[in-house]
Amino acid sequence: MAKLRRNYLKKQRKPIKVILVKILKGLFYLIIILSFASSIYLINNSKLFEPSITWEIRGDFETLTNQNNEINNSSIINKYFVETITHQYDDLIKSVLENKYLIELSQINKNVEKHPWVSKANAERIFWNKIRVTVENHDIAMQWGSEGFISSKGILYLPRFLISSDTPIGIVSKDNIKQFYIDFKKYQATLGSLKIARFERSAIDQLILENNIKVILGYQKQSERLDLFIKVYKNFKKCKKDRPTCIFDMRYPRDFAFSYSPL
Repeated sequence: MAKLRRNYLKKQRKPIKVILVKILKGLFYLIIILSFASSIYLINNSKLFEPSITWEIRGDFETLTNQNNEINNSSIINKYFVETITHQYDDLIKSVLENKYLIELSQINKNVEKHPWVSKANAERIFWNKIRVTVENHDIAMQWGSEGFISSKGILYLPRFLISSDTPIGIVSKDNIKQFYIDFKKYQATLGSLKIARFERSAIDQLILENNIKVILGYQKQSERLDLFIKVYKNFKKCKKDRPTCIFDMRYPRDFAFSYSPL
């Protein structure tokens, strides 16, 4: 009995040209992928997208420090602080700039405003990697004892370092700063050319004027008593800067007590 033979079709071999084309295509795509990855790496490590921050400082802070170039003690610094203050701002925003492709301008503002000298910060994007931050510093309307300052908006701020200032000194608790500053402005407006050098508020209000005069207003009817002081002082010739301090105690009904205290 004859054996059956199976016939198999021979597989056709692919032409070498086809194989080469496939290999070349693969190499082409690989080169594209490697080029893309290399471009990303180079861009990521280049300074092309590195954030560039410029600072615009507003306020009379620099004017004040330029007028006080001498360091009086270890807690008071001079013009050096102006030159280094932007470096302090840079330190505050380092964490925000860690992801250079996703910088939140609002977070820059928030971080910069943590600095005690800063009243307001406004960051804006000038170009994809260029950011300008406008910083409005607190001004100095009053000194808060020897610990801080009160701005013209009635805001208390406590910088780590103090600069010397010839502004009036205010003595009051932290809780009453806003009303204290409002009353200070009211008293100064009433006094006109008589400048307040020191304003103390404890149980009573007391003013020390630049011409070596102390005015005790008490805890009530301060405006009326200050008006009376103005009327009395116009005709008073005994107080001079080189004499002992003149004390006007205005706490008497429709009257006052006058005395001297040693220099």
